[in-house]
Amino acid sequence: MYFSIPDTTEISAKRSNTQHAYTLFNIHINGIHHCSLRYSQLRAFNDELQRIFPHFMINIQPFPPKKLFHLSLRETDERRLLLERYLQSIVQNKSLISSSYLNNFFLNAQRETILNECIEKTFPEKISFTFHLLNQHEITINNLSPYDSTNIVLDACIQKMQIDKEYLAYFSLFLYENKNQQQLNLIRPLFSFESPYFSLIQTKKIIENICIVFKKSYWDLSYDSKLLDNRRLCRLLFIQSQYDIEQSKDYYPSDIYDQLENYNQENSFKEYISLSRTSKFYGYILLKECSINDLTSERLSRCLLAIGNNELICYLYDNEKNLFSKEILFKVTRIRCWKVNWTEQDLNIAFEYLMKKDTLQWIIIHTEQAALVSTCLQSMIDEILAKKAGGTSPVSALYVSNDQTNLSNGLTTRTKSDLDRLNNNKLFDEGGGDDDL
Repeated sequence: MYFSIPDTTEISAKRSNTQHAYTLFNIHINGIHHCSLRYSQLRAFNDELQRIFPHFMINIQPFPPKKLFHLSLRETDERRLLLERYLQSIVQNKSLISSSYLNNFFLNAQRETILNECIEKTFPEKISFTFHLLNQHEITINNLSPYDSTNIVLDACIQKMQIDKEYLAYFSLFLYENKNQQQLNLIRPLFSFESPYFSLIQTKKIIENICIVFKKSYWDLSYDSKLLDNRRLCRLLFIQSQYDIEQSKDYYPSDIYDQLENYNQENSFKEYISLSRTSKFYGYILLKECSINDLTSERLSRCLLAIGNNELICYLYDNEKNLFSKEILFKVTRIRCWKVNWTEQDLNIAFEYLMKKDTLQWIIIHTEQAALVSTCLQSMIDEILAKKAGGTSPVSALYVSNDQTNLSNGLTTRTKSDLDRLNNNKLFDEGGGDDDL
């Protein structure tokens, strides 16, 4: 997740309940306004994290100190930047970001912010919540609270669809833009520290036709086999397969589409899924409006970005024919680190990539959905690490630990022999071995 504090809001003494002026720091998560908090609230948040997780807070960016006198505009902006760096370092630690305290804090902060912005200062006690499937079929759940977190709403969706809870980790809720009631475009996943109801309200201020979609959340396609023998789960996987095929038809000429249509007409769901898995972009997210520096010409080129199968693939367009002229593939296991860069002029994701033995190079992909790419990278890496540790089911993006005392950092620990082996670069001398990086 990408935390940012792009600006602040000054609350005058007349508008304040305490009759004192103060500054609100507007916290955005992946480019969308999530909540607005005072410095004192964030300081109390830091104090509590220091109390609960002293070991994990050692390497966190220092919290900006309290000052006795009123801050100037320059000092307020300096505090804003320091708070932004502090929050960005917090979310790098898996134990902190998955803690129930952090999730409850930002969930309550979102509620408080929405209530303060709402003229009526109240919301109904119960709501009817509607979510979509990827075929735009709508399902409504009654008697939910607008304050319910994503975890609670996802659990209600599972129950509504009569899916066993053992499959909860296979699915998540996502925000999609619904273009002209014909095409769904992915915006981002919903996280455990937000209310889907409130997030829908906030996102509609920027994207009018927004909806919440229930779909599979894993990357490793081997997990498909665990869903095929269950009638309801097989139907959900069929809907996902249809969506993948429809979004990639224009980019992947193939002779399988007629046969897929026959399977569709015959309601042969398993056969449809099996054949659609042979399609080039099955299980991929496609981002159309992207650009990248061509590594050979150093020229900025327009591209289609495909994300899936533990890789990023940039398909460069031939500007004259609007067809693909080149394919540039990046394995997730060769990415050393990445960062999202957000400026008024540009939005991009930059990652340091192991091009060849002893050669790291920064790659920059310019896209309005840089935060989504970052989220995809993190979830793929989480899945890789979990599988290497012996996991047999997908990693739930919504996991919130209730154990405040026995938490790990969520990452695989390297032994010294591991590090010596990797530092000797034998993996490249011998060929292969990307999965061990």
